Amino acid sequence: MFQSIKFKSGGEIFSLINKERGEIMKGKKIVEVGLAAIIALSGVASAAAPAFAAPDVIYPNVQSYTKDSDTFTLPKKSRLLVVSNEKTLNNEVLLRDLKRASSQLADRGVLSEAPQIVFGTLENAADNDIIVKMGTNPDLTGKNDAYAVDIKNNITISAEDETGIYYGLTSVIQMLIDSDRVLTKGNIVDYSDVEDRSFHLDCARKFFTKDWIISLIKDLSWQKYNSIQIHFSENEGFRLQSDTLEAIDGFQYVNNQYLTKQDMLEIIQVANEYHIEVIPSLDSPGHLGAVLRYLPSDYSCASLFPSDGRRAQCFNIFTNDEARGFLIDLMTEFIDFFSEAGCKRFNIGGDEFLEKFSNFSNEQYVQIMEYFNEVSAIVKSKGMTPRTWNDGVMYGNYTGYKLDPDIEICYWAAPQNCASIEKFVQNGNKVINFSDIYMYYVLSSWWLQNACPEGDRIYREWNPGKFSTLQGGIPQTYKKPYANFIKGGSYAVWCDVPGYMTQDSVANNIFYRTRATAYKMWNTSDSMPEYADVKKAFDKIGRVPGYKSILPEPGQVLYEGQSVALTIEYKNEFGQTIEPTETLYGLKDNEYTIEPKELYGYKFEKASESLTGTYKENKTITLTYKTFTDKEALAKEVNNALVIKDYIPETVKEYKEALDASKDVKEDPTAGQKKVDETLAALRTAKEKAVKAKFYKLYVEAYYPVSDAAYASGYQAYMNAVNNGKNTLKDENLDVETAEAAYNNIMNAKKALIKKAADKPTISATKGYYSWYSYNNMIDGNRNSKCWFGANQTAGDEVLFTFPSKVKLSGVNVVQADQGDILRDAEVQISADKINWTTVGTLKDTDPLEKRFDFDAQEIKYVRIYINSGYGAWYQISEVEFVLESIGEDTTLKDLIEKAKEEDLEGKTVASRDEFLEALIEAQKALVAEDIKNEEVINRLNEAIEGLVDAPVVNTDALDEAIAKANALTEEEVNKAIKKNVEVFNKALADAKAVLAKDEPTQEEIDAAVKTLNEALDGLKVLRGNPEALNSALEAASKKDESKYTAESWAALMAVVEEVKAIDLENATQKEIDKAVVKLNKAVDALEEKVVIEPEKPTVPEKPTEKPEIKPEDKKHDTVKTGDSTMILGMVALMAVSAIVYISLKRKKFN
Repeated sequence: MFQSIKFKSGGEIFSLINKERGEIMKGKKIVEVGLAAIIALSGVASAAAPAFAAPDVIYPNVQSYTKDSDTFTLPKKSRLLVVSNEKTLNNEVLLRDLKRASSQLADRGVLSEAPQIVFGTLENAADNDIIVKMGTNPDLTGKNDAYAVDIKNNITISAEDETGIYYGLTSVIQMLIDSDRVLTKGNIVDYSDVEDRSFHLDCARKFFTKDWIISLIKDLSWQKYNSIQIHFSENEGFRLQSDTLEAIDGFQYVNNQYLTKQDMLEIIQVANEYHIEVIPSLDSPGHLGAVLRYLPSDYSCASLFPSDGRRAQCFNIFTNDEARGFLIDLMTEFIDFFSEAGCKRFNIGGDEFLEKFSNFSNEQYVQIMEYFNEVSAIVKSKGMTPRTWNDGVMYGNYTGYKLDPDIEICYWAAPQNCASIEKFVQNGNKVINFSDIYMYYVLSSWWLQNACPEGDRIYREWNPGKFSTLQGGIPQTYKKPYANFIKGGSYAVWCDVPGYMTQDSVANNIFYRTRATAYKMWNTSDSMPEYADVKKAFDKIGRVPGYKSILPEPGQVLYEGQSVALTIEYKNEFGQTIEPTETLYGLKDNEYTIEPKELYGYKFEKASESLTGTYKENKTITLTYKTFTDKEALAKEVNNALVIKDYIPETVKEYKEALDASKDVKEDPTAGQKKVDETLAALRTAKEKAVKAKFYKLYVEAYYPVSDAAYASGYQAYMNAVNNGKNTLKDENLDVETAEAAYNNIMNAKKALIKKAADKPTISATKGYYSWYSYNNMIDGNRNSKCWFGANQTAGDEVLFTFPSKVKLSGVNVVQADQGDILRDAEVQISADKINWTTVGTLKDTDPLEKRFDFDAQEIKYVRIYINSGYGAWYQISEVEFVLESIGEDTTLKDLIEKAKEEDLEGKTVASRDEFLEALIEAQKALVAEDIKNEEVINRLNEAIEGLVDAPVVNTDALDEAIAKANALTEEEVNKAIKKNVEVFNKALADAKAVLAKDEPTQEEIDAAVKTLNEALDGLKVLRGNPEALNSALEAASKKDESKYTAESWAALMAVVEEVKAIDLENATQKEIDKAVVKLNKAVDALEEKVVIEPEKPTVPEKPTEKPEIKPEDKKHDTVKTGDSTMILGMVALMAVSAIVYISLKRKKFN
C-alpha cells in the first residue's frame, strides 16, 4: 500500500488515505510513521489535505500562507526599515506601534537589542531587515484588519493602514517567538473573519484595579481582540465615578472601591494605543439594584410587579416620571463622558429587567421599547452606536413598536419567547455572538462546576456563526463567510460572586479560554491544528511583552536616504516649553512650510530660522511665543476676596487654598492663560461652596439631612425642600428672610416624614443570591420561600440585617431550608454600631434546620450571621425572625440641636462662634447617624452654646465703604496715578482688608485703616504725566551735532539733558514734565554756533606779455635769495589773523 501511495501526487495521496481510512486506522502506529514520511517527500501535501495535514502555521492562525521550499532565519540583530511615503511620514500612530514592536522584540529575546527604526527608501533595504510598507494592496482591500507578509532574505510587512501594520507586526513577532526565529519563506495574506473581536468585563460586581484592566487590555490586543466592553453597573455594585449618583444623599460605592473618571480616561488612552476600542456598558432599566437602593422605593418596579423576583432592580419608567428622568440623566452623564473620550459604541442594557417579561402588559412593553429607542437616539446624537442585550428586546408577541434598527444586539442566550437572530435581522439589526454556553466565565461555584467550558471545547465546537440554540432545539448557526449582519463575537467574564477569586486568579483562569476564542474569531478554517499543539503555542508565545512590566526602550529612530527630520520646539519668552515637541518628517529636497499653530494664551513671535525651506538635513527649529495672558478677571476675584471670618469654616476651607493658589498665579509672569483660567475656575467653584455664618441653620439642615432608611413616606418632598435649601444658599444676594423661609420649608417637610415600621430590616450579604432566590425571602414571613446563596460557604462571609433605627431585641430564630446546604460553622451576632459585635448563638451542621436564640433584651441596630469556616456547599435560609420589644425615643440630642439653632450668632467672637458651628455640625451628623446617646457630642454642643462670647462692638461702615470704593477702581484707573502713590494705595488697601479680616479688630485699628486708605485714594488723584513731548524734545536734542557748537553752550545743553533723563517718569506729574520740556528747549535755543571767516587771498600780479629785459644790476637787488622766508612767514601770519577773527566772531545759528 505504501509503495502505491508513494508515487502519487499530493492530492491523490490524501484522496487514497481518506478512501482507505478504515484500513489505515487498523494499523495506526504504522500509518502515522508512513504519513510522516509521505509529508516529508511531498512539498504540496500540507496544502492539499484539509482533514489530516498540519496547518500552514500553528500560531497565529493566518488565512493563507503560500510557502517556498527554503527557510529564513532572522539573526539576533536586525532593524525595522520603514518605507518613507506620505502615509508613513508624520504618522504618530505608526511610529508609536513601531517603537512598541522594537521594544517587544528585545523584551522577548527575539533580538539581542531593540532594533533601530529607520525611515528610508526600499532601495536602502538590506538582508535581514524587517521592512514596513503602507499603501494600496488589492489583496487586502475591503478585508478586516488585513496585512500581508513576504518572507525572503528579509521580512516585509505591508498593509493599507496602521491597524493592518499593527497586526502584521504582532503576527511576525509571535511567529518568530514560536519558531525560534526560523520562518519558511513565502507569502502570507491575513485578515479577520469578523469585524468585532470583543471581550466583556463585569467590573460592577467585582472591583478590578485600573492597572489590572490595563494589563488585560494589552494582553487582549496581543491576542488580536479589538474591543473591550466594560460593564460598570449591576445590582451588587456601581463602580464608575458618577456625578449623578454622588449627588444622592448617602450614596456610597461598594467598599469604596470604584474607578474614577480619570482612571477610565487612562484606560481608554492605553486601549487606543493598543488598537482596542472601549465599549461602555451601563445596563438599564434593570440590573440597577445598586442605584435603586439609594433612591425612593417608588423609583423601582416593586409595587408594579409585586411577584417578580427582579422588580426591585428595575427602574419604574412606566408610572414614575421622576424615576424615568433620573435614569435618563444617569445614562446621559455617561453617554456624554464616553463620547467625549472618543468611544464609538455604548451598551444601554436590555436584559433581565424583569424575571418574567411576560408580566408586562402590551402598553408597558411598548414603553420599554420606547425607552430603548430614546436612549439609542441620545447615544447616536453623540456620534456613537448603541448596543443592547438580546433577551429583553423584541420579546414575544408584543406589538405597537419598532426597535431602532441601528442598535447592535449582543446575543447571549435564547430563553423562551426571546427574539431569534432572524427576527433581529429582519428588523435591520446586526448581532454579536456572546453565547453563554461557550464564552461565559462566571465567578460562581455552580457556573464553574456546570458550565464555563475550557479552551479546548471552545476551540473544537464554537465559531462566530454558532449562536445560542432556540427553545425546541432550533439551531442558529451560520457558515463562513459570515453574513454582514454578524458583527463578531465576544468572550465575557461575569462576577456573580465577587469574592469567589482574586483578580489575578481570574486572569490566570481565562488564559486559554480567551485565546481559543480569539483564535476562532480571527479564522475558523477546515484545516485546524490539534488543540494540544495550539495550546503549546499559547504557552510559548505567552502573555504580551510588558504585561506587568516596563518594556525596554525602543531602538533609535533614524532617517536615512530621502528622509529628513525637522524637530519643532515650542517655547515662551522665558525659554519654557509650552507645548510638546513635534517632529516633521519629509523627503529630502522637498519643500516644506511650517505654519506656527495657535496656542491658547500665547502669540507667536519668532522662529529660530526660516519656516520655509527644503528638507536637507535633520535639524531643530524653535518657535518662540510671547505669553499673552489676561489676568483681569483673576485679579478682580483676588482683590475682592471673601472675608473668611464671615463664613462657616468648613465651607471656606477649599476656598482659602484656592485663593492662595490664585495669588501665586496672579503674580507669576510666566503663567499662561490656561493656568490662569484653571486657577480662576477653581477659585470660583470653591467660592460657590462658601456659606455665610448667619445662614448656619439652613446650612446644617440642607447639607446634613436625615437618611431615607427610617421613613416610609414623605421623604421625596423632604429631599425636594433640602435641595431647594442648597440652591438657596448658592444665591450671592441671599438675605436672612429668604434663608429663613427655605429653612422653615425643610423643617416642615421633616415633620411630615412618616417612619417605617421599626421591625423591618434591610438585608445585604457578602455572596449574591442564586437566580430569583432573593435576600428578602428571609423576612417575607413565608417559610416555604428561601434565599439561596449562589456560592460555597466561605470563612468571613456574612448576612447582614440592618434595622431602620435602633430596636430592643431579645431573640433571633433562624430557619434553614436544606440539610445538605446547612451552615456548618456560623455565629449569630448583634451590634448597636456595626463595630462591636456580641455573639448570641452558633449554627452547626449538627443543629436542626430551625434554631432559636434568646437573650436579655438589648438596644441594637444590626444582626448578622457570620460564617467562621468554609465548606464546599451553597447555603439556604428560609426565614430569620426577630423577637422585639418596644423602645422609647431619646430626644436629648435632637432637643439640644433645636435649642442651638435658636442662637443669634450676630456680634459673637469669631472663635466662640466657629467652635459653636463645628459642635453643632458634629451633633447634626450624630443625629443623622442615630448616634443619639453620644455624650461627647452632647457635652461639646452644650459647652459651645454656653461658650458663645459677645465681641467688642465696632463700626466698620466707613472701612467697608472705603474698601468698596477702592475695589470699584479698575487697574487702568489706578495705574493712571504716579507709581509711588499706587504703591501706597495697594498697601493701604491690603492693610485695610487685613484689618477687616481680623477676628476681632479694634475701633482704633479700623479708624486708622480708614484714614490711611482714604488718604491713599486721594493720592490717586495725582496723575502721571504724558512724557511724549519730553521724549520728542530729547530726541531733537540728540540729533544736534556737537562739532558745530561752542563748548560752553554744548556743555550747558548736556547738563540739562542729563537732568531731564534723571526724571522718574512713573512718578512725574504733567506739570513737572512740562517744566522739563521748557527747560530743555531753552538749552537747545541757547546753543552758540561756531562762525568761520574765510581769509583774504594775496593779489597775484599780472603776467607780462613780453619778458622784460633784465639787467644784471636789476637781478642783483630785486630777487629773493635762496632760503629767504619772508614771503612764507607773511602767509602764516595772515592765516593766524584769520583764525583769530574766526574764533572771535560769534553768531547764533539754528538748524
